[in-house]
Amino acid sequence: MANSQYQKLINSTQILQELRNGPKSRRYLVQNLKVQPSTVTYSLNRLKDLDLVLSSNLVSLDNHQKGRKSTQVFLNKNAGVVFGVDLLVDEFKVIISYLDGTLFTEINEEFNDVIITAEKGSEKRFFQCINYILSIIEAKCCNTKIFGGCISVAGIIDFDGLTVIKSLTHDIVNVNIKTCVENKKYPVYLENDANCAAIKYRKDSCDSFLYSLVRTYYNHILPDGVPYLGVGMGIILNGKLYRGGQSKAGEFVNFVYQEGKQNRQLDINNEDLMQLNENKASLNLFINNYVDKLLFTNALLNPRTIYLGGDSEIWNDKILKSISERFPGKSEEEIKTTFCFSFLNHTEDDIAYGASHLMLDFLFHMPCINCSEQHWEQNSSPLLKDL
Repeated sequence: MANSQYQKLINSTQILQELRNGPKSRRYLVQNLKVQPSTVTYSLNRLKDLDLVLSSNLVSLDNHQKGRKSTQVFLNKNAGVVFGVDLLVDEFKVIISYLDGTLFTEINEEFNDVIITAEKGSEKRFFQCINYILSIIEAKCCNTKIFGGCISVAGIIDFDGLTVIKSLTHDIVNVNIKTCVENKKYPVYLENDANCAAIKYRKDSCDSFLYSLVRTYYNHILPDGVPYLGVGMGIILNGKLYRGGQSKAGEFVNFVYQEGKQNRQLDINNEDLMQLNENKASLNLFINNYVDKLLFTNALLNPRTIYLGGDSEIWNDKILKSISERFPGKSEEEIKTTFCFSFLNHTEDDIAYGASHLMLDFLFHMPCINCSEQHWEQNSSPLLKDL
């Protein structure tokens, strides 16, 4: 095999990807990766120098040669951590994970108006929130190395992972965080909240499914004029996030939206949306409209399943009833099976966990040269920058 720096990165990344699934013997790595034993030995030694790989003190029998013992090598999960953030207007949730995806710690906190002083809906406030969150994370990690983090935002995020094209919730447009995070020793990227939630439920590299995220907010925490309900649609196709041609996938926008008259995402005006909890007719209007969109999406994409998460769980029974009314000949179980709906509960951690998983995927992704579409996950991984 070629001895270029790029090939060294490829070899080391392949080994790390294998070790993410558990300890392996050198023999297994040689056979499965189809490389020379010397290549595996060299790569493992470099990974050990970086403290990313360890050898087990115990030895186990190699199944390929009875009686022969082989030392196992495994990912050093304690080499560092990554974090995922669910960033809202008045609060945030953080999941910090070891390199093997297990939990290091989590943080739930409301923003303090004494610290976050800028006006809601301003770029300055958005930066203040990010800086405060990063300071809290760094304090929690203390002497533990941070390899990077992903911050989820309700809105349309550019492919570069640094620009909020538009967020109704935060009431910001074309805000780039590069100057806010460029002095950090680790990379920080932004991602749509529904996309992050979807990542948590990805089963394998061939998986295709949707995660429908409904989020409601108290009126007083949002900037004036911002709808208190939003719908996101995280789409995974063949194991990868689908962002669309202009990075607008994830933030579902209604194709029949009329400026100034309706909510951007549903065929229902904002006045009705504001009364969902008080007005039964408004709630039924929302449920029926939401179900129409779900059934249309299901027919169009034919996913493995559609996960219904976020705040919609309080209406799960009503959503299922609305679907059943359209197909009176089917039972509720047949409805769930036919249309592959999965009604989730207790999804408050999905976004932060998904953001953390997305950052882990970024760390362990295969190096990419001259990619036709440059998403932020195709940037150089900080894991092997010193290789």
